[in-house]
Amino acid sequence: MDLVTRIYHALGGGAAALAVIVALIALVGALAGVLTSYLVAGRTVYINSITAERSKWIEKLRTNIAAHSGLLAELSFTLHGQKVVKNEGSGMASLVVNVLTKINNSAAIIQLQLNPWNEIDKNILSLIESIVIRDGTDHNLVDEADKLLIAHSQWLLKAEWEKVKYEAHGGFYRWWYNNDDEKRLKEYRAWVGKEGSLTDVLARFAKEKARK
Repeated sequence: MDLVTRIYHALGGGAAALAVIVALIALVGALAGVLTSYLVAGRTVYINSITAERSKWIEKLRTNIAAHSGLLAELSFTLHGQKVVKNEGSGMASLVVNVLTKINNSAAIIQLQLNPWNEIDKNILSLIESIVIRDGTDHNLVDEADKLLIAHSQWLLKAEWEKVKYEAHGGFYRWWYNNDDEKRLKEYRAWVGKEGSLTDVLARFAKEKARK
């Protein structure tokens, strides 16, 4: 005997019992609808706020990386140029010192925005943290670091925009995103093993750091 039948008999049967059962079913349906609407609305608000914040973070990161790249280009130009004024006893051009101060500030901002446990972020952090300038540093090394910074950042920003789509869509897109993310990470690793390699640049900056 199903539940509805048992309730029907418990209420004494007849039209009155049937009316009560219909009312109960309608009430349960209404409550379920309210609960579903509440959960969906709550999830929508959560997703919208998370997506909005991630979008803002991506835009800020893009702006900060672009600014940092611009400073590296300025540093390269300054190292390569002849219009420098020496600081007494420092062995370093004052213009270089000024640009380096800006670069250090810019680097700190980007470092605070990146995730030290994410693979692409870690590579960008390693590159940014490795940059050191000594008197006579080759400006071409700074150019290479700048190009690698932009290239690795493009991979990161693409991955983060895909996360925005992932957060805003349903289960099917999540499944698709997981597969696409794994594929993209494999492609990134293959790229890092070739033209995106940081090994040479990091080693050369390490030598600069060790040089007095």
